[in-house]
Amino acid sequence: MSLSQEVKEKLQKRIDELKKRMQYDANDLDYETHLNQVRELQQLINRK
Repeated sequence: MSLSQEVKEKLQKRIDELKKRMQYDANDLDYETHLNQVRELQQLINRK
């Protein structure tokens, strides 16, 4: 099942927000949490 373009755009926006936030998170746990979220969202977008 493919995601609609609108859903993909929303996921990409969330990924961009997380990447921006990762620049400011000094705590390693927060950084890793955001990184894992980015990876999971990216996998959803890349799924066919």
